[in-house]
Amino acid sequence: MKTAVRKKGKLENFEEEYRSALCGYADGGGELALGRAYELGRRALEEQVSVVELASLHHQVLIDLIRTSENEQHKEQLLRSGAEFLSECVSPYEMAHRGFQDAVKALRQLNETLEEEIKRIAYAVHDEAGQLLVAVHLALAEVAMECPKRSRSSSRGLKTC
Repeated sequence: MKTAVRKKGKLENFEEEYRSALCGYADGGGELALGRAYELGRRALEEQVSVVELASLHHQVLIDLIRTSENEQHKEQLLRSGAEFLSECVSPYEMAHRGFQDAVKALRQLNETLEEEIKRIAYAVHDEAGQLLVAVHLALAEVAMECPKRSRSSSRGLKTC
């Protein structure tokens, strides 16, 4: 996350908040600390922090916490708590991903519907135009038959009565 193009103070602030929230959850913070993880995830999503950047930050914070712990049981607890915390933190990304999938599905369905409607309209226009041309041709042929023979022969090119 340090390579991300963001204001340095804002990024450092997020890292410190993340570290503090993870430590609080690992120390038995419970549901309130998990709620903070979710809010940090929402904020990261809003600030366009990638999932990879978030995972990298989580990994670094967790390594730092494990290195400072001397008790093996505490290290194991840190790993379990860290997994739960990260899972809650990335849940806004999962919800956004599902929302995008739903939107793409809806757009595809709309596109298919529009294509079907375009085909239907083109077919209708083609058929109606063809029928109209046949009707006009038949009507003109009937009118031509009703014209006197003299008019037909003298004005063949003009087809007037």
